[in-house]
Amino acid sequence: MKVFGRAATGALVSIVSALLACGADAASRPNILLVVADDMGYSDVGAFGGEIRTPNIDALAESGFRATSFYVSPSCAPTRAMLMSGADNHVAGLGNQKEALTENQKGKPGYEGHINDRVVTVASLLRDAGYHTYMAGKWHLGDEIEQDPHNRGFEKAFTLLQGGASHFADEWMMYANYTPIYRENGQRVHLPEGFFSSEFYTDKLIEYIDGAKDEEPFFAYLAFTAPHDPLHLPDDWLDKYEGRYGAGYEALRKERLKRMKELGIVAAKTELSHSLPMIPRWDSLDAEQKRVMARRMELHAGMVENLDHHLGRLLAHLKQKGVYDDTLIIFLSDNGASPAEVHNYPDTTAAWVERNSDNRLENLGRRGSRTGLGMAWALSSGTPLRFFKGFHAEGGIRVPLVVSGPGVARIGQIDAAFTHVMDIAPTLLDVAGASHPYPDKYKGRQVQPLGGKSMVSFLAGKTDGVRDDSEAVSWESVGWRAVRKGPWKATWFASPFGPDDWQLFNLDDDLSERNDLAHENKAKLDELILAWEDYAEEAGVVLPTSGLQLGD
Repeated sequence: MKVFGRAATGALVSIVSALLACGADAASRPNILLVVADDMGYSDVGAFGGEIRTPNIDALAESGFRATSFYVSPSCAPTRAMLMSGADNHVAGLGNQKEALTENQKGKPGYEGHINDRVVTVASLLRDAGYHTYMAGKWHLGDEIEQDPHNRGFEKAFTLLQGGASHFADEWMMYANYTPIYRENGQRVHLPEGFFSSEFYTDKLIEYIDGAKDEEPFFAYLAFTAPHDPLHLPDDWLDKYEGRYGAGYEALRKERLKRMKELGIVAAKTELSHSLPMIPRWDSLDAEQKRVMARRMELHAGMVENLDHHLGRLLAHLKQKGVYDDTLIIFLSDNGASPAEVHNYPDTTAAWVERNSDNRLENLGRRGSRTGLGMAWALSSGTPLRFFKGFHAEGGIRVPLVVSGPGVARIGQIDAAFTHVMDIAPTLLDVAGASHPYPDKYKGRQVQPLGGKSMVSFLAGKTDGVRDDSEAVSWESVGWRAVRKGPWKATWFASPFGPDDWQLFNLDDDLSERNDLAHENKAKLDELILAWEDYAEEAGVVLPTSGLQLGD
């Protein structure tokens, strides 16, 4: 068994970090627990300024490290492709989500709609290095059997293949023609009665960990589907936040921003991002509208707390087994909070949802209901940032990251150094003493190199960051674009969310992207646009022939 834990002194932590960075022997390699929340906003958890009760995530943050400038894709599957491969999503096969591929993208390299053979998963490489590899939860990286997690490196896996579904055992689809498929170890299965997603996935991962017949380390991937819509909770969790959000979303944003400044998550000068013209002011709603709107946020908050509760059960189990101190734990969200609600689905889908759902106020959160958080609360969920899921604004791609355990010397620290979801895979390989095959072939096929960088030295406190300000990092999805270089960021959004042109922001001065500097600093904007164009050519970006649907 491994010998270093969270109680280690700074000197011992440094020794562990050095051993890991050098590819230590199997006895010193940590277990790895990777936990991903689905559509959870930047400020939802307590450790990042939220009012939602998340004691287990908060405890991990106190015993570990909080990254406040951690970036992902603005939607689920592209983030997960980068997380699993360490390569850009346009390289890994998710240049666009399968559900949103346009005709001109279909058949193009990087637009397979599933994780492709140009990359090798971190699960495969860790399994090759002697790790047990387990997964429970959302996959969303391919439906065919050859794309199943059981065939992409996971020794044991219970997965929902699609992007979302009912959180109960009824296996209801989110919207028309989106039938959920569940598999365990490559075999089609159906859900047991009493299933609730966060609870069941946690139980399944515990079962897999307990089933090991030896003491080899494990890589366990817990991919929650909460708090992704439809917003669902067990009956005894439905009213945990009853009445909490009656003051409305504007009030919640102000409350969270104040707490974030007190914690040091954001600078004291930070302002709230501008609201959107399609979001009505809270005081313009009538009493019934307020009750329905508040209920959505109550359910979202309950789902986040419920997720934290079940994560806490897993952490308690690891402690009981005596392996918690030997486990590197990484917690993140896959993108910002979702603006989805029935009225902003495409017309045919919205009509189907209305016909096939019981969305009476008294039934919201129960079986048969289908409701989402909506734009107004999604903006609050990402306080103080601009926009939400689906957008390359900060509210869509900047999410909480917590890292705790062996090798983390930045205990209790909060840091704004730029980090990216592509950095997770190389970090895990580094701590495991494993390597990536590039430029050699992997099992007879040529694979692409890692696009991310290991965070091991940074987490150990040996370096001040993972990248320097001269490196540009870019994004694209549904034709919308972004690029960041040092404090500078440029975005391109279509109307009504943008000017159908590039905008420029200095995030050091303007985290909430309130002040467009494109006209007064054209040279900097041109520099960033050129960096994005270089990225697009290298990554093989194919701009779509149609735009974003918020219901996708």
